[in-house]
Amino acid sequence: MEEQLKTLCDWLRTAPALAGVKTLWVDGAPAVPGTAGLFPAGVQVTERRVNLWGEVRLRCRASFTLRLVLPYGGRSARDNAATLLELQRWVLEQSAAGTAPVFGNTDTAQERLTAADAKLERASDEGTAVYAVQLKAEYTLQY
Repeated sequence: MEEQLKTLCDWLRTAPALAGVKTLWVDGAPAVPGTAGLFPAGVQVTERRVNLWGEVRLRCRASFTLRLVLPYGGRSARDNAATLLELQRWVLEQSAAGTAPVFGNTDTAQERLTAADAKLERASDEGTAVYAVQLKAEYTLQY
């Protein structure tokens, strides 16, 4: 999973909507505008199948929360909303084009990565806000 986190972070750094994000952390982010944190939320097995040869296929869903620390106040709220929408659209486009990171070891053409539920989590008096976007990867593993 560590390699997948690195791959996911490297891929997110290429998102045009995140061009203003200087640093992307895993499991943390300082409260400084222009930083982000990727927080893994675990993997859920949504389906398990065993074939006649004893091979196990698992359909999995990995969940992450991407938290962005952005400037807040005045016109920035509208700009931040546009950034979140652009990021969600970019993730969907990359997934549809097959250029998103691969999590599974079989049926990789059937993988899906989504970004949804973007929202303002909190705003501070210092002019910053933390926004959250939920990322989900659906993939298949075979053993």
